[in-house]
Amino acid sequence: MRNAIQVGALIVTIDNSGCIGEKSHDEVQVPHQMTGYFTARTAILEQWCAWAMPIQLVVANFSGDDAWQPYINGFQQVFSEINEPMPPITGSSETNFQALQSAVSLTMLGEKAFVSNDTNCRYFVVGEPLVGEEVVNNPKKIAALGELYTGLKEGIIQALWPTGSKGIGIEIERFTGSDTYEINLPLQKSAGPSCAVLAAVNEQNIPRFFEIMTAPITEIKR
Repeated sequence: MRNAIQVGALIVTIDNSGCIGEKSHDEVQVPHQMTGYFTARTAILEQWCAWAMPIQLVVANFSGDDAWQPYINGFQQVFSEINEPMPPITGSSETNFQALQSAVSLTMLGEKAFVSNDTNCRYFVVGEPLVGEEVVNNPKKIAALGELYTGLKEGIIQALWPTGSKGIGIEIERFTGSDTYEINLPLQKSAGPSCAVLAAVNEQNIPRFFEIMTAPITEIKR
């Protein structure tokens, strides 16, 4: 697992977003729904990294009541993309005080749903490191959730590992267990909301893997 923790039989993952949204002081100006989408995207990728699927969502909304439904719509967009029903949602909004910048946090509680066997696998990066406005302007360079989910369900992807603000370099080392590799991508640049995702693919499934994925694929040469 990457940042997930196991509590009893439950897998717990979390992601948050700050200073990104519709408030005048936000660093990146995007609809709250888009913020909700990318927040849920990262949290579900962390679930998949732990071979789990979410069964409950818990939201902490610091952007005011008006942002609640757009955030929920963004979460729903993630589950629509993978053609699965959205789990039940609970949470709360800060309404006593008005923050100058947007902020939201999403926790997912999940259960084990996949199995992994990374024997005879090769390693790839799906998508490219993007952050801030780059995420908005380069949707085709972002690993697609629906395609990754298909790869997991079909057993094509044997292991999956999201990347984020620390860059793909440190995540490749954690994922592969080695600091000896070659790849033609910026290693320290932030990958934002898991725009780039690492995948272990069994040798025999590589043709199908390339058939499914539409985002750029770069092999991690070990």
